[in-house]
Amino acid sequence: MIRLSVFSACFFVALTHSAVGSPLVSSTFDSDADGWTGITTDGSSSWSVISSGLAPVYSADGVPDGSIVLADPDTQWSYFSAPGKFLGDQSAAFGGSLQFDSRYVIAGSSYVNEADVVLKGAGLTLVYDITNSLPATWTHFDVTLASGAWQLSDTFSGVPATDAQLLAVLSNLDSLWINAEHFTPVQENIALDNVNLLAPVPEPQTYAMLLAGLGLLVFAAQREKNRSA
Repeated sequence: MIRLSVFSACFFVALTHSAVGSPLVSSTFDSDADGWTGITTDGSSSWSVISSGLAPVYSADGVPDGSIVLADPDTQWSYFSAPGKFLGDQSAAFGGSLQFDSRYVIAGSSYVNEADVVLKGAGLTLVYDITNSLPATWTHFDVTLASGAWQLSDTFSGVPATDAQLLAVLSNLDSLWINAEHFTPVQENIALDNVNLLAPVPEPQTYAMLLAGLGLLVFAAQREKNRSA
């Protein structure tokens, strides 16, 4: 019985380790746009949607297979808009991350800056600014889903969001936008690939507790073996 317990503990540790970082939801765009659309917004003025339902173009060029490309349609801010599977209750991602790959296909004449990721929910708008440049080569972005870098509404002067506010938004997520507007004037095309919403990685203390429990089971098994000898 003890041997079975030890085996079960080992299996549990291995299973826990293998599940670390696995996506809660993802879009790899291997064959189509996977429900993603495009929107334009007035940006940090109010984050109101100006136009919606824009159709990204599927491209076979991705990391490694397939991506979507959104052409900037107007003088407003353009964003990729996530489909329903990324929305709703995503509280399991709190403390985890949003990861994606992006690059420009056609660039404008100068770089302009606005929030790179926008989350809306629970009556709040949270924004995250990642980078001041976007290269022509595929670049991987890792957005932490914890307070610190997130701000309320306004990109550059907004109040930092608290953990409670971020969790509230993730628990009732209405919109998830990824920037498709990096240049001016209106002519850039931005590509997106491998969007993953990931659960948090267990802290080292969690592994320490599991290993300590495993050690106690192994010790108990050894004592039982010695008594039976």
